[in-house]
Amino acid sequence: MKKSTALAAILCFMCVFAFSETQNTSAPPHADRGDLIANVGALFGYYGFGIGGGVEYLFGRWDIAKAMPLTFGAAAKASFGYPGLMLDLGAMATRHFGLNTFTSLPRFLRNFDWYWGLGLGGCVGAYFGAGPLAATGTSYFINPNFAIHMDIYVPYFFGLGVGYSGMLGIRWKL
Repeated sequence: MKKSTALAAILCFMCVFAFSETQNTSAPPHADRGDLIANVGALFGYYGFGIGGGVEYLFGRWDIAKAMPLTFGAAAKASFGYPGLMLDLGAMATRHFGLNTFTSLPRFLRNFDWYWGLGLGGCVGAYFGAGPLAATGTSYFINPNFAIHMDIYVPYFFGLGVGYSGMLGIRWKL
């Protein structure tokens, strides 16, 4: 079992670099260095419903093998929920990976951008606390500046996961 898993991992690694050598990186990633991106949406999850939003600034970019750009940024998030009447605030470091630079892919696949984030947050209202948070999500860009966004955001306050587990909304570049 371990040998087959290791072989599969090695083959995937080799395919990524073999594929990346044939890419034309003339198309920029959807989330690129210097972009200021805002989002807003409806929240849903275990603790109820609400509204939320955030803003993100992308300050760095690293191109792996000159074909796979990773962009790095900082984001702030806020959400207000009901029935718990909670206000969550958070700040985090983010990382994006998008498919727009892979010009050989079909257009509908190139519109995807994924992000991951880690940071600190706090909550006031029905729950009170502060602690680490984690977030991940994907955006589907309808045009270069506007996207439909789905997000999973989990703050951990005093070791308990509180807040909303998801957001469905929009993102736009400012």
